[in-house]
Amino acid sequence: MKKIYLTTALLLMALATIAQQQRWGFEMSMGYVYTTPMGSMANNIKNGHGFVTDFAMITPSRRVALGVEVNFTQYGRDKNRQVYDLGDGTTANMDVIVSNSFANTLLVGRVYLNTTGKVLPYVSAKAGWSEFQTNLNVYDPDDWDHCEPVETEVLHRDGTIVATFGGGVRLDFSRVFKKIDEGILYFDINANFTQGGSIQYMNTDAPAQHNHGSSEDVMLDFINTETQDVHEHHVGHLYNSPITLADFRFSIAYRINR
Repeated sequence: MKKIYLTTALLLMALATIAQQQRWGFEMSMGYVYTTPMGSMANNIKNGHGFVTDFAMITPSRRVALGVEVNFTQYGRDKNRQVYDLGDGTTANMDVIVSNSFANTLLVGRVYLNTTGKVLPYVSAKAGWSEFQTNLNVYDPDDWDHCEPVETEVLHRDGTIVATFGGGVRLDFSRVFKKIDEGILYFDINANFTQGGSIQYMNTDAPAQHNHGSSEDVMLDFINTETQDVHEHHVGHLYNSPITLADFRFSIAYRINR
């Protein structure tokens, strides 16, 4: 994953250097993303909620934007009160939280169908790396804001290459807010379809119709303070399938034209 980030950073720096020499413009956006699984993934995980941000350089013609996108989505979370072995011979009641998420780091190409005006429709293509991860965090229930976990652990992590195709429209804020100059702030609505290679991923909260036969149970050991017996607690299922996702996004975009 570090190599992916390093390569992406180097490509972004090279693009920024070329853009500065050619007097390209700049745009960025941040927003909310709602993801729904498709195909075999739909039987294993529920819809996810997350955030997305991208940075891109715009050609002088304002027709093409090239850049990088990073998005993060959480698709499952489970919280249980368990007696936890602290590892020093003592035990205590703890909140055990298992969360499932994925993060995508993508190179982005965007083509605007209009180059001027207050409505800018576009199509986009993206490619990069997707990483699914399940984290275990153990919190003291007396620590009401869960500021610092007593223990944290990555239960599972896997990644693969993905490609994304989509389209959307940007609406100029100056249509509503007359004091804002045209061509600076936009409300962005877009939809995307993502396809990738096979990947192993966990889920704590699968849809009701999920197929237990296609999954592996993931267990963790906990201790009973009265009997001192160690028991296993089910924390999720492990699945394997190709990545197939659709998402819908609502963002605020900022642009500097040169």
